[in-house]
Amino acid sequence: MLPFSKTVRSGSMFVSIFVSMFTSPFTLALQVQSFSHGDWQVTCDNTHACRTVGYHNPEQQHKLDEYAPVSVILERAAGADAQLTGKVKFGQIAMDSTDNREKSTETITLSINDNYQSQLGPELPVYEEMELSFSGEHELSKEQVSQLLNALTMKGQASIKFIDSAGKVWRLSTKGSTAVLLKMDDYQGLVNTPFAIVKKGVRSNNLVQPKQAPVISVPAQPIPVTTAADLALATDTDFILRMRSALDNACDNVPAADEPLKLEVARLTSNKLVVSTMCWFAAYNYGEAVWLVDDNFETGPVLVTDSAVNYANGVIDEFMRGRGVGDCVSGRRYIWNGSEFVLADSYSTGACREIAAGGAWYIPTTVSTVIVGDDPAAGIDCLSEQAYSTEGMTKCGQRELANVEWKLTEVIKSISALEHVASNSELSTAYRQAQTSWLTYRNDVCKAEMLTYVEGSMAMPVLVGCKLELTQKRLKELQLTKESLTFRDF
Repeated sequence: MLPFSKTVRSGSMFVSIFVSMFTSPFTLALQVQSFSHGDWQVTCDNTHACRTVGYHNPEQQHKLDEYAPVSVILERAAGADAQLTGKVKFGQIAMDSTDNREKSTETITLSINDNYQSQLGPELPVYEEMELSFSGEHELSKEQVSQLLNALTMKGQASIKFIDSAGKVWRLSTKGSTAVLLKMDDYQGLVNTPFAIVKKGVRSNNLVQPKQAPVISVPAQPIPVTTAADLALATDTDFILRMRSALDNACDNVPAADEPLKLEVARLTSNKLVVSTMCWFAAYNYGEAVWLVDDNFETGPVLVTDSAVNYANGVIDEFMRGRGVGDCVSGRRYIWNGSEFVLADSYSTGACREIAAGGAWYIPTTVSTVIVGDDPAAGIDCLSEQAYSTEGMTKCGQRELANVEWKLTEVIKSISALEHVASNSELSTAYRQAQTSWLTYRNDVCKAEMLTYVEGSMAMPVLVGCKLELTQKRLKELQLTKESLTFRDF
């Protein structure tokens, strides 16, 4: 089955798109679970972590003549005693305006049934997932989450409001909350256990356990340069005929026989090419077909997806708007692992509720750990007791470090590709030198820290842990740098 049904490409049926996007044979679809009711929805990813999201009620706002979009997300990993965390976000856009990126300075209070009052903390820093920027979030305290759950699961009407110091009110709906939270418990095997939210009990068996994210190893050797001969295939008569046949079998947007076929050709390996062309158009979405093509041309092109928006350096991205205003999106990313394109990430950003440009939350359905080269923790389940030994701590830490370093490299590539940077050689050089200096700093600092443990078995775990912590901080710094450069008025 193709990744997206051709009958829902306009984007007006976002729910259908959301469901159908996880039916590709490249996915771990059987492990993805999703349910919605009223103003609430729950989605669980392939590690069995679940995220429940609730919103304001649009009908109530219309009746009260209000415009106060609000959303809450509650997240929980699988397993006994997994902590439930929560965040809240307030509408940042109006349908006829642009994203308001200024951080709020108002004090906001959570009010439940007018008898519980608790002030929210400050906005969290901006962060990035899948090249989407998320901002304006407030973390809920453990007590606030507990009080919120009581209200969301109580019988009868509950009043949940967020009120700022200027008197503006955001009302969180409870319509569907109990059913969705019960489904979250069900997905994680917690119904009738002490760890359930809705139906507590004494059962302690058959809990769904957390699952380690699959590891995708990207080849260490760089992707070969696309040659002039490769590019010339785009105008080769025989090659065009082969690709036109593949296009006829996959796509809606097929040029007439007397019209040119616009092909993009890129070298992937010494004997494989990536070939792409426009496949379909809709009101505010489009998709390109991407094929894996052997050099010998004895085997037919293999379709990877019909809904790509970009291919570069062994990575294929898909991206869909749920509607034209762009307040809800979904996407997928495929990565070349040396033998095939595999699904590394799939996600949505929640319902179309005018919370933020691009959507309210990052809600993954497929997650993975991408590294370059061999997996340093091959054969180790880093969510098990294997990770508690010195060897396990070291190797699992090295795997996590390799993943963060890969993300860091991707952000650096994105910064380098920005027009303001790419067109300024002095600035480009400065960023490269800064990264080189930072790497020297990281390695020297962590070596010094390791040497304080040189007589003990913890030296290597300390070294890896130090590098991981500093690299994570560096990743966040560069994500903020990219954010600033992207929206700065040069």
